[in-house]
Amino acid sequence: MGHDMAVRVGKCIALRGKSAGTAQVQVRPPASHRRRPARRRARLRAAVSVFVALAVAVAAAGAMTLSAASPGAASASTAAAPSLLFGTLDTQPGTAVTEAKAGASVAMFELDWASFEPQKGVFSASYLAGLQSSLKAYQAAGMRVTLGLGLEDPPSWVFSLADSTYVDQDGDISGEADFVFSEAVRQAAASYFARVAAGLPLSSFWAIRLTSGGDEEMLYPSGGTYWAFSTAALTGAGLPAAMTPNPFPAWRPGQPGLTPAQIDQWVNWYVGGLDDVTSWQMQTLSGLGFTGYYELVTPGSGTRPDALAEEEQQNLPDGVTGVGAAWDRYYAMLPDKTHVVAYVSSVADGSGGNDSCQPADDSLPLTSDVMDSWSATRWISRIAAANGLAVAGENPGYGMPASLDSQYTNTSSTGMMAGAIRQATTCGFQVFYWAHDVHLWDGTIPFSLYSSYIASH
Repeated sequence: MGHDMAVRVGKCIALRGKSAGTAQVQVRPPASHRRRPARRRARLRAAVSVFVALAVAVAAAGAMTLSAASPGAASASTAAAPSLLFGTLDTQPGTAVTEAKAGASVAMFELDWASFEPQKGVFSASYLAGLQSSLKAYQAAGMRVTLGLGLEDPPSWVFSLADSTYVDQDGDISGEADFVFSEAVRQAAASYFARVAAGLPLSSFWAIRLTSGGDEEMLYPSGGTYWAFSTAALTGAGLPAAMTPNPFPAWRPGQPGLTPAQIDQWVNWYVGGLDDVTSWQMQTLSGLGFTGYYELVTPGSGTRPDALAEEEQQNLPDGVTGVGAAWDRYYAMLPDKTHVVAYVSSVADGSGGNDSCQPADDSLPLTSDVMDSWSATRWISRIAAANGLAVAGENPGYGMPASLDSQYTNTSSTGMMAGAIRQATTCGFQVFYWAHDVHLWDGTIPFSLYSSYIASH
């Protein structure tokens, strides 16, 4: 991204790539308005209960037969991806049967750690009962079910644990729980996972969405700075076993003192922290009986290779790389790619003109600057192909950001839904989720439009 610094304000992140040589900055809204976890979704469900109760019958003439995709297919390249499946985010149990009949075969719902374990070791039976009821509704409708872990909403007691929050190079402390550098936070989450698995057998789920833990996507905290300067990160004390401490603890990004090669080594270590927290979650969940797909939630284009090389020549200034979004490195460095799905959480976000994937894309090396003008969807799909991964994704939700709302509600061939499904189709997606289910039933955009696209496939 050269000299341009894309700094997020609050939870705003700039993650688009370059177009015609100029950095495009996408400002994303606060986390509380992007992915609505369970306690916030409850208010949404109440507001639209009338639509759930009335559950409109949707014609499914011509709907395709959706074959079950086995987890073993996840290691195939995007060219060999299974037929495109369709689902929704935060699927409402009350409309699951209607949606399944129309061909939307994948439901998704998200846990909320704070609601389930408000006090350490004390779990809410009533909250669990609600989750079990939702799971049964999806299963009764014949849907595959994807689980969100809800780690981005930890109980307040987590912040009393050792090294529970990130610290950046300026000494600022984030408001997010640190799953990358704090073993204590990971241990608390592992206990939570075990209790989830006891109440909701993980074998019931087709896929699990993985994030960095503290954030709702695979990112370090916002702000554009670098969050690798807690006591654990600097010294190794309290660091997870597989993590190594900061390789240059006396150096700070943006300052001289390291060669570009050493800075590149530091970047690999920093992005590698996201790989490590990913691997830890996969190992823990697999040990608890999960055998399905892992959808790694990666937004936007992040920092492309040529832009990162420029930044390393400039001592790594603040910017997009601070959130760890160097997706080519992240996916390449994953030690275990079994059942991994490269998940684009910004399909049809306007980047790259919402371009389509092309058959010749895989012939280009990931270092080619030709791809700088590509959309986030096309770029991450190319990375997935290079690493032998399946690819999937979701569109930006309504109001996320508001500048895309006119595209969101556009029901024509130039609207977000048309663009998203075109990208999902040409890029060989395994599954596409519309964000969010509630807006297909509350008058924002009609479910009948979504069902018509599903039928056409």
